Parts: sequence; C-alpha cells; structure tokens
Amino acid sequence: MHYDRQSLSIGTAALLIGFCFGLGTGILLAPHSGARTRRRLKHFTEDMIEDTKEVIDEATYTGKHLKGLMAVR
Repeated sequence: MHYDRQSLSIGTAALLIGFCFGLGTGILLAPHSGARTRRRLKHFTEDMIEDTKEVIDEATYTGKHLKGLMAVR
C-alpha cells in the first residue's frame, strides 16, 4: 500500500507542476494584453466556481434523495 500512495502522490505532484507550467506558458504567450487576459481569467474563474457550486448542489440533492429512498426500504 505504501508504494501505491507514493505513486499517487508523485503523479499528482507531476500533474500539478505540469498544469502550472502550461498555464504560465500560456499566459506569457497569450495573444491578448495583460488587462484583457486578467479579465478573461477572472470571468473564467467565476464561471468555474459557479459550475462547481451547481455540481455540488446537485450531488448533495441526489445524495439526500437516495438516502431517503434507502430509508424507505
């Protein structure tokens, strides 16, 4: 089990490092001005936060609904 956790940790770290590197490179080589890029990133982040909240709300509702169905049986 120790080997699996270590592999997962290394893989996750590599993925995050690659993501950050790619994001940084994309920002540096972006075809738009800094202000426009920041504005677009802000809107993108706000949209992602809203989408995440919706997914969490749906999952919570589904979980509560399934829990109620299981209690009936």
